Amino acid sequence: METAYQKVKVHNELEWCQVSDIDTKEKIEKVLLKNRVSYFVKWEKPKLFSGEKFGTCTFCVNQLQKETAEEAIESLAEEIKGKIRFINRKVDRTFY
Repeated sequence: METAYQKVKVHNELEWCQVSDIDTKEKIEKVLLKNRVSYFVKWEKPKLFSGEKFGTCTFCVNQLQKETAEEAIESLAEEIKGKIRFINRKVDRTFY
């Protein structure tokens, strides 16, 4: 027997912020996990002659958890906040 929810596809993720530093990425991940915020990470590889080694990392969170994520990030130091670029736009691709 099928449930009513099986065929429902929900697409409510936001591209929340971008980082281009591995240490900052790890600190954001720890804070989000500590506050039980569901997220996924999209990687953009660096361009061939850009001189970057890490590339860009985009954190995507659920729209309903955006406020919780913002409250969690407030606990980070001011120097780390300068390395984070907030986007807050809807993810344009569906991954399923």
